[in-house]
Amino acid sequence: MRLVSFGPRGSELSGVIVNDSVLPLGRVLADLGLARAGGIRSVLPFLGLLSEGIDAALDRGDERIPLAQTRLGPPIVDPPNLFVCGANYFAHLAEEGMDPQRMPTMPVMFLKPRSALSGPTDPIVQPPETTQLDYEAELAIVIGKAGRRIPADRADEHIAGYMIANDVTARDLGEGESKKLNMAPLFQLTRLKGWDTFLPTGPWLVTADEVGSYEDVRIQTWVNDEPRQDAYAKEMARNPYQLIEWLSATTTLQPGDIITTGTPSGVAAGMATPKWLTAGDTVRIEMTGLGRMKTPVLYEPAGQ
Repeated sequence: MRLVSFGPRGSELSGVIVNDSVLPLGRVLADLGLARAGGIRSVLPFLGLLSEGIDAALDRGDERIPLAQTRLGPPIVDPPNLFVCGANYFAHLAEEGMDPQRMPTMPVMFLKPRSALSGPTDPIVQPPETTQLDYEAELAIVIGKAGRRIPADRADEHIAGYMIANDVTARDLGEGESKKLNMAPLFQLTRLKGWDTFLPTGPWLVTADEVGSYEDVRIQTWVNDEPRQDAYAKEMARNPYQLIEWLSATTTLQPGDIITTGTPSGVAAGMATPKWLTAGDTVRIEMTGLGRMKTPVLYEPAGQ
């Protein structure tokens, strides 16, 4: 299944992609005893029943909406948590100058605010505080079954599916006073990663049974049709199951939690002469079996 949230920002409804249209899931959710206006998060623990309900909806001829006639929002509009993984592709660390003989041995995880979420065609808004805006294409995991201390060899049982994410980054805002005062705790991680619109996701959540092996997912990024990133998810230092084991040791994971898995090499910061994103640019990300996101970059309007 390819599950979507569709409609105006802040009022998205749940749907499923059928060919080139959206089948609204309101009646299907009601038949499952869930709220008609409930989000995709509410149905993640019941994907088997959801599939049966969708078949019934198609048999009775429920109305569909052409994709071209509606906006797609982030597939999960109300995640309990947005976990972001850094430093998970060694080629990316090497392009940013890290010694290949001293690569990290533990995952690096942090949180983004929910306000960073946006849809697959919504604009990335560049705040005036940054002139070094960067893209980071990342495979995102969506949790379907809650759990704590989940072993890696059972982690697949907790994954509802996968989707595309872009961990947008303001490279010049992270340092803060950490270097000046030689104090690592002063690094401004939220200032670096947490601005509104800095986590486009979509275009849909593809259930794990349709994705197959995450290792076969090819991650590609273009900026204004210029190729920038091209790698396979199997190049991760820690795979999705290991990340779930690591995170769930600390935190009880909930249905709808989003976990991004790090970005491969090819970001602007890794270039000899960085090509930072700026207003008028378009970022296109494609991943095998997960579709395409195409997001424009706009300056933040004055007065906001």
